[in-house]
Amino acid sequence: MIKRKTSTCVSCGNLRQIYAKNMCGWCYDKQRKKKPISKPKKPIKQFSKKSLDQLKHYRNIRDVFLKENPICMYPGCKSREVTLHHARGRLGSFLTDKRFFKSLCWPHHQHIEQNPDLAKKLGLSISRLSNNP
Repeated sequence: MIKRKTSTCVSCGNLRQIYAKNMCGWCYDKQRKKKPISKPKKPIKQFSKKSLDQLKHYRNIRDVFLKENPICMYPGCKSREVTLHHARGRLGSFLTDKRFFKSLCWPHHQHIEQNPDLAKKLGLSISRLSNNP
């Protein structure tokens, strides 16, 4: 068995077995467990400043459109509880392009989203892959 060196600990000043850095085991463990104080991390923003400006502009356009078109555009539906459907999607400039806005009641909006072929036949959706607006 290997004998440890006995000496005075530089930290506590007691005569003990020395482990590392001229410290006894207790003092060495104590100083090892100290963690540096970490800086509080900033939460990641959900939206960039540019996106927030674009969404603010979009909300204004959306509200005006829904006031002008308060009735569902699905054929035969007269519901006045409408949501906004983006016929061409919401990517890029299509988010604020009124040409592709449709006001639909929630049941018909869900129906259109689940049946894209029917939506294209009724003119309520446009393929995102086609070049013509």
